[in-house]
Amino acid sequence: MVDISMCSRRDCKDKQTCFRYLAMPDEWQSYIIIDIQEPCKDNCELYWRCRNPKELAMMNKYNR
Repeated sequence: MVDISMCSRRDCKDKQTCFRYLAMPDEWQSYIIIDIQEPCKDNCELYWRCRNPKELAMMNKYNR
């Protein structure tokens, strides 16, 4: 399990480059509680940039 709170916001325009969305979850994974009634912000303060699959694999490895 990655030791972060993940994001499950499917309507986020940056989800395909955000580690909080793309990380490999475990069965005991924690998630950020987000009010889905509020529109997704352009500059999310929780955004954690992940540029490509190689970087995603490295981040998953080091954040365990």
